[in-house]
Formats: sequence, C-alpha cells, structure tokens
Amino acid sequence: MEFLREFGNLVRTNRKVLDYSQEKLAEKADISSRHVPNIESGKCDVRLSLALRLADCLDIDLNGLKKYIKCDENGNYGKDLL
Repeated sequence: MEFLREFGNLVRTNRKVLDYSQEKLAEKADISSRHVPNIESGKCDVRLSLALRLADCLDIDLNGLKKYIKCDENGNYGKDLL
C-alpha cells in the first residue's frame, strides 16, 4: 500500500533528522521497539491514533498524506485509506 510506504519513509527520515534511534522513538511513542522497523518499511498497518502519535513525536506534517484518504462526492472523509 502506497500510503504505508510513504508514511514509513516520513517516519524514518524525520527520526534520523532528529537523531532518534528506533528504540528512542518507540519509547516516545509508547510502542514496541520491534514495531518501528515494520512501520518504517511499510510492512504493517498503522492506525490513525498511532500515526498521529508518531507525527507528534517527530514533528511530521501529515497534510501531504491527505491524498490517500477517501472522500465522497460531497468532500466528506471516510474512514478507509486507499
């Protein structure tokens, strides 16, 4: 899924810019350190709550990922991602 790969790349890039290890990011985001490499490689689903937590920890702007959110003909966003 393209969203997961792009989000994973954002996580990896911003983590490195902030000089965080995967372990430090896991601690800040309150997740398992084994989960971080799977997120960065796009190999696992990421719930919105976790995506927002990671974005907050890493100062990631999620506006560029809006293209992956489905919306209906009235512009209302659904819960599904492409």
